[in-house]
Amino acid sequence: MAAPIIITTRPVEDAARDIADLGKKGITALAAPMLEIHPLLDVDLPHPRGFDGMVLTSRHAAAMITDSNWHDQPCYCVGASTAIAAKEVGFQQIITGPGDGKGLVARILQDNRQSVCWPSAVDTGFNMAEALEPHGVFALRLPVYKAAYTTAWPDDVDKALRDGDVAAILMHSGRAGERFAALMDRHGLNNTRNNITAIVISDRAAGLCGQGWHNIMVAATPRRSAMFTAAAVTLGLPATLFDDDRLDQDL
Repeated sequence: MAAPIIITTRPVEDAARDIADLGKKGITALAAPMLEIHPLLDVDLPHPRGFDGMVLTSRHAAAMITDSNWHDQPCYCVGASTAIAAKEVGFQQIITGPGDGKGLVARILQDNRQSVCWPSAVDTGFNMAEALEPHGVFALRLPVYKAAYTTAWPDDVDKALRDGDVAAILMHSGRAGERFAALMDRHGLNNTRNNITAIVISDRAAGLCGQGWHNIMVAATPRRSAMFTAAAVTLGLPATLFDDDRLDQDL
């Protein structure tokens, strides 16, 4: 067997960063992007008047908020990478959450916000509007991009799976995990799962990635460093190999 391989299912540019950062630690990785980002055209943000701020649960959404009227408003970002994207487009008052939607809800409630604008993906794993509603906080959901399924099945990924060289799959979203599992079945590779660990970002993602895996590991936190740490443990490497907060600026 060749050196164990990690497969990342993130969009193309994100997967390239995963491969580079894993490679720095001597870990071989391959890209099997399951989603691609498509901005929605002709999306008009409301005027910030009447809102207490903006909520961003995705750095992809952050990159699309170019209306400077919003840039002086409080901007609640789910985690470090989203906060960096918000800063890059011009936001000045950035509040960074712990990396997950529930933690960001707590911070919004702590600040006693009553009405927020939430630019989002068309499909989201965590519904911020529904989470805030029971607390009397209104969140205007405004889809600004779609994460669409890809149809590609890379030859190098197919070969690595058939050769039994894959140790783990990184599934940074439930939709990506569900898509990867479906494509494995479509290509007659479902029986290879029993030797592979599915490393998932959340319990929800774990429920969508299918059955038959050797193991399903939920990352300790919804962070890139935690995903990489789980990969290191799967390979029998030190759990401290990816103790670097800078990794979480790029999730």
